[in-house]
Amino acid sequence: MRALSAVSAFMLIAFACASEAQDVNLTLPVPELERMLAQDPFKIVSAEISRPKAKGDITLKAEVSFDGRPPIRVKLRKAEPGADTFNNQPRYDLAAYRLQALFLDPGDYVVPPTAVRFLPLEDFDKYSPGVKRTFSGADEALAVLQYWLQEVKVIADVYLPTLYDTDPVYARSLGQMNILTFLIEHGDSNVGNFLISGSETDRRVFSVDNGVSFAAGESDRGRKWAGMRVDSLPAATVERLRALTLEELDAQLAVVAQWTLNDGHFITTQPGAPLSTRRGVRREGAVLQMGLTKPEIERVWRNRQRLLDMVDDGKLKTY
Repeated sequence: MRALSAVSAFMLIAFACASEAQDVNLTLPVPELERMLAQDPFKIVSAEISRPKAKGDITLKAEVSFDGRPPIRVKLRKAEPGADTFNNQPRYDLAAYRLQALFLDPGDYVVPPTAVRFLPLEDFDKYSPGVKRTFSGADEALAVLQYWLQEVKVIADVYLPTLYDTDPVYARSLGQMNILTFLIEHGDSNVGNFLISGSETDRRVFSVDNGVSFAAGESDRGRKWAGMRVDSLPAATVERLRALTLEELDAQLAVVAQWTLNDGHFITTQPGAPLSTRRGVRREGAVLQMGLTKPEIERVWRNRQRLLDMVDDGKLKTY
């Protein structure tokens, strides 16, 4: 941990203005991207394995046209049958995206716009041969869709102490990302899961793969982001976290997606009450549901309290 150096009033004002501007990595407003990814009709124009040199990688880098518009790039990752295998649980990716909204504004999001939806097997098979139906009753595969950030770099570690001490935009973004990774107990420190903006004037950081989280175990790449790596946090972000209630956490995370099977297709429907609080993937008749379990939500809540205790004890400073 390193202390955040004193920042001039000029730099703070400059940061405040930058935080309200559209991020250089997002070409469209976040609400519009959320709608496109989750709801708009779309067609895969082209796709290829995201990291062809990585053994077993199933994530596609895809050019996708939404509702006939010019294609945009997205990350497209298929779920295995049952959608509940280690390091491939769509509910965790979506829960991490939803959780940040409880203490961050869209302009500060550290997880890019993310959605889950079903695709016909015949469409997916062109780019992921042998893809299997995720659930019985529909020849469809569930996939995580995530907006592909425009100007980012993969580096050995996005925590750069010197930059943290001198760049308030970077320091604030890093702190906000660390809050999220601490709350979800991020268990995969693979360098490709954390990215830094290539813009020298907007050094934001992002957590783009949150599939090993919520006490789901850990990969062989480590858990360094499961703890607090910074020692200073934005006071406004901490206060939003302090004001959060367990009821709000439950309302946001207990059901992150719901569908109804209709004529061989899973149709997105409004989330209802959890069909189970002990299972993350739930199905009763034609209704399919995903969300965090009660123990997973309670664990996030305890992590929130641990973080606030560190602030109150002076182990974490605020600014």
